[in-house]
Amino acid sequence: MPRLEYVFSCFLMLLCAVRNPAADASCPGIVVQREILNRGFHRDLVTRLDLHTFAEQVDSCRVHFLESIPSGLFLDPYQLSSLRQHNFTDVFLLTAVDLEAPEYLATEQKARVYAKPDPAVCAHCFSSIVPIHTRYHQPSYFSEASITLQSPQLLIHCNKDFPPSGCTHYPVSEAPCGLEDDSVCSWLHLPYTAVPKTIIMQVPVGMTQHKAVVCTVTIAVTLICAGMILLAVYKHDH
Repeated sequence: MPRLEYVFSCFLMLLCAVRNPAADASCPGIVVQREILNRGFHRDLVTRLDLHTFAEQVDSCRVHFLESIPSGLFLDPYQLSSLRQHNFTDVFLLTAVDLEAPEYLATEQKARVYAKPDPAVCAHCFSSIVPIHTRYHQPSYFSEASITLQSPQLLIHCNKDFPPSGCTHYPVSEAPCGLEDDSVCSWLHLPYTAVPKTIIMQVPVGMTQHKAVVCTVTIAVTLICAGMILLAVYKHDH
């Protein structure tokens, strides 16, 4: 009897091993590469991805990222509008932004960044370049502050044979097909591998131990300049 049970167990294991592979098809893996260009307070966020795993559908695909911009950074709506007119980048801000607010008074921004096909890199590649700016931070004991930019959500819409088998269990949301398109598309939220997982930016800040020196020099320069202006006015009046 135990031998029959052992044979039956082996048969079940063999049946599981040879079952229809289409039933276990997994969603194709995607790698998204991100980097920050330039230094200082004005930089460029570059995002690239290769959809070679969707090669059969890629000609009809659209891609956009749902970005969460932390309070230490901001996107300038006026600059984005100018760049959009020249077809450089397509970004739709979902939240208002105070351009003058320092980091400790600002709030997080949400934005949709529509990626463009990038045939110069590869036939299946999409990319986006978004100008990003750092806010002024409170003085610190250290000369730099860290800002962490998390990975965005990836959304894909294709017109044919989409989603592939294995991707149908991922969530779908409705959003504009593009900035210049009034229609609404069904976007599939897909997981991906981010390289790197997070981006950490270093921002120069004032140092608290320099407070006395900075205040003294500022007041002295102000008084000297005011005196020079008063002296010039007095001479010209006479």
